Amino acid sequence: MTTYREINHTLREIRMKTRGKMVAEVTRQKVEFSPLEHKAMSDIREFEGASQQMLVESMNRDKAQIARIVARLHRQDLIIKQASVSDKRSVELTLSEKGTTLLERLDDVEMGMINEMLTGFSDDESETLRVLLKRVNNNLAY
Repeated sequence: MTTYREINHTLREIRMKTRGKMVAEVTRQKVEFSPLEHKAMSDIREFEGASQQMLVESMNRDKAQIARIVARLHRQDLIIKQASVSDKRSVELTLSEKGTTLLERLDDVEMGMINEMLTGFSDDESETLRVLLKRVNNNLAY
């Protein structure tokens, strides 16, 4: 049983360290930004012209929570909202220049952390870790 607790403890430590580094970078960039907002911006970048409904589905959150996230990102000029050409009832979301710059900086920090985490790992070990973590994540699916 100790091994299972050690796994949980290690995962918690990793989460705290990585979150701390991301929070420090966000603070340096002088924006108010949560991990959910980071995920929303990443999804908006991935699905150019994303709708709020798409974010509801990709982030597994309710409409009200996504609306608050989008409003906060828009207030900080991190995203642009514009009426959809194909559906006037829908709004398309894209990253602003400021949002793109912030996300690129966070990507750099994230890649630095990943490289640091995988120091001393072979490519095969890195791939094995990726596969195992994906399985763990899938076991915890909503």
